[in-house]
Amino acid sequence: MCYGDVTGVISLELGAQAPGNYENTPEGYGCYGGVDYGARFVRIFIMDCFLKVYGCQMNAADSHLVSRLLADAGIREVSEPSEAQAVVLLTCSVRQHAEDRAWGFARTMRGLGKKVILAGCMGKLRGNELVREGAADFVLGPDEYRRIPDLLLGRDGSGQGNPESLETYGDLLPATTNSVSASVAVMRGCNNFCTYCVVPYARGPERSIAYPDLERQLRYLLDQGVKEIFLLGQNVLAYRHGDMKLIELLERAARLEGLDRLGFLTSHPRDLSCEMIRRMADIPQLLHFFHLPLQSASDRVLKQMRRGYGLAEYEEKIGWVRSAFPDVYLSTDLMVGFPGESEEDFELTLDAVRRIGFDFAYMFAYSERPGTKAADMAEKVPVAERKRRLAELIDRQNEVTRRRAEGLVGTEEEVFVAAPAPRGKGAMLAELKNYRPVILNHTARLGQRLQARLVGLRGRSIIAEPLAKEVA
Repeated sequence: MCYGDVTGVISLELGAQAPGNYENTPEGYGCYGGVDYGARFVRIFIMDCFLKVYGCQMNAADSHLVSRLLADAGIREVSEPSEAQAVVLLTCSVRQHAEDRAWGFARTMRGLGKKVILAGCMGKLRGNELVREGAADFVLGPDEYRRIPDLLLGRDGSGQGNPESLETYGDLLPATTNSVSASVAVMRGCNNFCTYCVVPYARGPERSIAYPDLERQLRYLLDQGVKEIFLLGQNVLAYRHGDMKLIELLERAARLEGLDRLGFLTSHPRDLSCEMIRRMADIPQLLHFFHLPLQSASDRVLKQMRRGYGLAEYEEKIGWVRSAFPDVYLSTDLMVGFPGESEEDFELTLDAVRRIGFDFAYMFAYSERPGTKAADMAEKVPVAERKRRLAELIDRQNEVTRRRAEGLVGTEEEVFVAAPAPRGKGAMLAELKNYRPVILNHTARLGQRLQARLVGLRGRSIIAEPLAKEVA
């Protein structure tokens, strides 16, 4: 029998083909994928599933692969959990807050009688605990997504995958998208073992995807109308397959017909070279956007974090980037309250934020992650002090973000229309050539490129008004 209620019935003439493999049931036929030729009329059982994503861009990209797996199995994805018989969560374990949210949602869904599959980093690291505590029916790591359809449809009752498997999903095409922007994972895993981070334990060692597989995915997205693509990796600058490194991958991808805009995430500052930046500047489609996590401006703390660079090296590389891309949109990650961080260490980070001038920053208070080296460090900063430092850092960065945005008011820029604005009737979310987000006070076609004047700020968001001329 299939899991879930009968939510739809389709009649097929003898010999007709429908998605699904069928088995005899007391009511006729139950569907979980394949073709049936044995009856003039068949009844198809439709499983409705809600997919929820937590955490990083990699999980967001993975969600499109999971959506493809669900669709190929004949499982219908719905937009509200109330409409679903089953829920799949792609989870994050980088910080406690992300785990708490996923845990709470999973328990709520189980309490409502939903079948729950909790997948991703949290499933890999805390799987046994999650099942023991009744938070999920099944837990899967990031390398076990192919099992999701079988678990939903009752064809895999073991609940146990191969913990040693190292997937790339290079053969999968993502689900069809209605967006003009998309992301493609070009590598998975991480070899850095920063002392605060669980990613190497959750996602395994670095492995890069062969270019032919990547080109197939990229061409598929471009054929769907995608204009802007980000290449993703936990440390994307470390991409290497055979003789191909990231810079060659960017150069080849940029030659694909229909690709207007190309970016990459996330970069480890240690692996960024002057030669790489020079070659990047020669790629017309490349967004003038760099996300370079600093984490701390204290060399002592950076050494304890095992980051592999100091502040002087980091700032030198920022200089290379700004020389090659004068209009660069620069974002970073910043962490406060790492074990042993003194007030003087924290002040160094505040000073660096003002001096470097990040356009945007993801800012966090240190969160202990079981199994990491930092979790065993003795000099813990009190939680209240971590929160105080975080609030001060946010205030400092917000000042810098607003000041840098104000410097663009009055200029004319090309904007790329990315999506409808979540607020403001008729407004659109758009991006400058450097990926800086703006709000366009006009209805426009997705993927359209327009000349616009940046007329002011709403909070820290730049407001743009279109000019008459369309770029493309």
